[in-house]
Amino acid sequence: MRWIVLIFMALPNLVHAQFSDDFSDGDFTDNPVWMGDTARFKINSSLQLQLNASGEGISELLTSGTTLRATEWRVWIRLPFSPSVNNFARIYLASDQPTLKGDLNGYFLQVGEGGSADALELFRQTGQNLVSVCRGRDTAIASSFRVRVKITCSAEGNWKLSADYSGGENYQPEAEGIDNTHTTSSYFGIYCKYTSSNSAKFYFDDFYAGPVIIDQEPPRLLSASAKSAHLVSLKFSEGVEKTSSENIQNYTVNPDTGTPDSAKRSDIYPDRVELYFGGGLETGVLYTLTTRNIEDFTGNAMPPETAEFAWYPGQTWDIVINEIMADPAPVVGLPDYEYLELYNNSGLPVPLTGWSLILGSTVKTFGEVILPADGYLIIADDEAENSFATFGAFYGFTSISLSNEGTSVTLVNAENRVIHHVSYNTEWYHHEAKQDGGWSMELMDPLNPCSGKTNWQASENYSGGTPGSQNSVYQANPDETTPKINRVTINSETRITVFFTESMDSLTLLNPNVYLIDQNVGNPLAVQLVPPEYNRVILLLSDSLKPDIGYHLSVDYSLSDCAGNIIGQSAAVRFGLPVPAVPGNIVINEILFNPRDDLYKGVDFVELFNRSPKIIELGQLMLAGFDTLYYAVAQPKEITSEGFLLFPGEFMVLTEDPEIVKLQYWNDNPDQFLTMESLPAYHNELGTVVLCTRGFEIIDRVRYSEKMHFPLLLSFDGVSLERVNPELSSDLKTNWHSAASTVGFATPGMENSQYRPGDLSNENIIVEPEIFSPDNDGHHDYLNIHLTLDDPGNMVTITVFDQTGTMKKQLVKNEMAGIHNSWSWDGTNDENQKEATGIYVLLIEVFNLEGKTIRMKKTAVKAK
Repeated sequence: MRWIVLIFMALPNLVHAQFSDDFSDGDFTDNPVWMGDTARFKINSSLQLQLNASGEGISELLTSGTTLRATEWRVWIRLPFSPSVNNFARIYLASDQPTLKGDLNGYFLQVGEGGSADALELFRQTGQNLVSVCRGRDTAIASSFRVRVKITCSAEGNWKLSADYSGGENYQPEAEGIDNTHTTSSYFGIYCKYTSSNSAKFYFDDFYAGPVIIDQEPPRLLSASAKSAHLVSLKFSEGVEKTSSENIQNYTVNPDTGTPDSAKRSDIYPDRVELYFGGGLETGVLYTLTTRNIEDFTGNAMPPETAEFAWYPGQTWDIVINEIMADPAPVVGLPDYEYLELYNNSGLPVPLTGWSLILGSTVKTFGEVILPADGYLIIADDEAENSFATFGAFYGFTSISLSNEGTSVTLVNAENRVIHHVSYNTEWYHHEAKQDGGWSMELMDPLNPCSGKTNWQASENYSGGTPGSQNSVYQANPDETTPKINRVTINSETRITVFFTESMDSLTLLNPNVYLIDQNVGNPLAVQLVPPEYNRVILLLSDSLKPDIGYHLSVDYSLSDCAGNIIGQSAAVRFGLPVPAVPGNIVINEILFNPRDDLYKGVDFVELFNRSPKIIELGQLMLAGFDTLYYAVAQPKEITSEGFLLFPGEFMVLTEDPEIVKLQYWNDNPDQFLTMESLPAYHNELGTVVLCTRGFEIIDRVRYSEKMHFPLLLSFDGVSLERVNPELSSDLKTNWHSAASTVGFATPGMENSQYRPGDLSNENIIVEPEIFSPDNDGHHDYLNIHLTLDDPGNMVTITVFDQTGTMKKQLVKNEMAGIHNSWSWDGTNDENQKEATGIYVLLIEVFNLEGKTIRMKKTAVKAK
């Protein structure tokens, strides 16, 4: 093991002079001159001196320091790891030798030691012999820390050690001792011992060595916060003297409260005082505290000062997660750190002490911090504090990590109540370019905190975000959507889960009487909330569910979402005990394996159809591919972990992004979509879609090929393959056909455009009404043409002629038809001009690839 030595040395003409360096010039080779192994150190982006070595090694930077008596030293130190016998630092205040590796006479501050009781400790060194002069609090620096230290030595050799473990300048007395052994000094230095894993994790800043700085400033009241209805915590700018700080006459609270019953200064943190009020504080009342005559340790007494506080533990949505910078690189104009921003919606100052921020599965707990009414708080890695100093109030945690792709973020108060929750992903940017980095996601309307991605979008500020200030996308965006029951799933014969379409007001969910189940089940016995989203509840039933019985759940109108929209008289939702699926119960009914790849990029989907009389639980099934070499299921993917009941005759669309599918294709059944985390890889040319159980029993399997599409199509991109008849074999190629162009080339969640039951008769066409009058009076304004065909794979052309045989309108031209088709004519010609009243002839031509052609004529009368 080798040792690292950092020794600071000034030029000879600086002997006897005080020195200071905060590295704000970005340099450590001048003013003062730092000499030694300069290649192993750097000034980082926060303008701090940082070790920048690799592996284990010894490095020296030197400066002279001859002051020892009647002297004060100050230094800021950060070690983002737990110190040990192999990872610690020494700040040499005085040394008679230009190297710190051998024998010397002097004094140093030890920062880190073996065991878990690490404390700041001042030592005298004589040769190699070490004697403790004074020692601070045990465990104060036992784990990752930042600390600012002040040490003074009087002319008589009285040493005093003070520290601020927040890294600020609120120094609290730690220890003192007397030692007169050494009286002269030649050098000041830093000595570091470290392992290779910490070779770039020693940080130093704000060195000062010189005359003792006399404190002539009185203490200031920094904050007041109510920890309970009876206890108010005060924080001062420095340690305060015990007698004056515990005199209750030095404190007055308005309105109508007066002096506290007692005041107690902390012995561990002398800048903290707690006031006790036996009569209690009213919840939600804004109080004003006046303090006076409180002295610091040097006798400076403070003039009257005031601070506002309130006893308000915080309710749901009082504090909202207001901005998320998950991917700061490439940097646009903000510091290169991930951050979150909180905003106080409540109108009162809210203490966050004891609250927790949950990032995915990582829990971060707040120390003492108050978020003022209408205030913002930037939260990031603690090393980012200096970088965000100009943006607003900051709170740092160790190792903040936000996934670029998305994660859940939950804020809970000290009573473990969920205050706000979001589960973001890249769709929340609503901007493809900005989601690649450098831009934050901002909340549009803080009064609408639980609408998900509809209330978030990428920042529009030129710097990439607005930490500490009003969001650039701030605007009214109220939630006016009526909540509904989405579905019910079965936990057991006596427990069911009710899913809602959005986050609900948790208080309205708790009453069992708002839920009613038919078949004599009645109200549930109890309701269990499911935080943090509150978009579902678990009901404990009064009677066991019976097999082969369909149930319906209805709810009372008093249920509301988090924005206050009541659920109203929504339709009852059906449910029942599911039955395990067996082969043939559910069939693969439609496949989009070659989605659009143009400006409007699409996604794959697979549609299922329950052709059985059973209720099937999709949570017990998986979607997969098939390995033809080993003849086995491949790439199995869980359909849902939350459960989803598929009823007889129902469709279900499985896709990674239902919103894209709904945007690109018409559907009138938006609830029949399930989001899968990922689908198996279905290739564009050919492949196999498998529906199987968790035990890999195959329920249905379809071997598809691009060659199964209608060959006259110009492109297969975005065209689904539809099953013609769910009762026929999945392996029958003639049972599959391209979706009709008349429906937009896919029918997700609906009956297939090419669906043909076995009992269809010959081709027939209906034209209605026989007389139409396109005068926009709402009565018979259009001529409707309905065509039913026996087989898929037909092309249709419809031409309109007047009674002289002159062509007036090419209504349909070579359009791929489905089994059931409809078109309308508004009475205009190809030049979009109104045609005269009279008799018109419609020529309908149908042909297929086998050469079969059918021509039919129908007449219609256009009237006024």
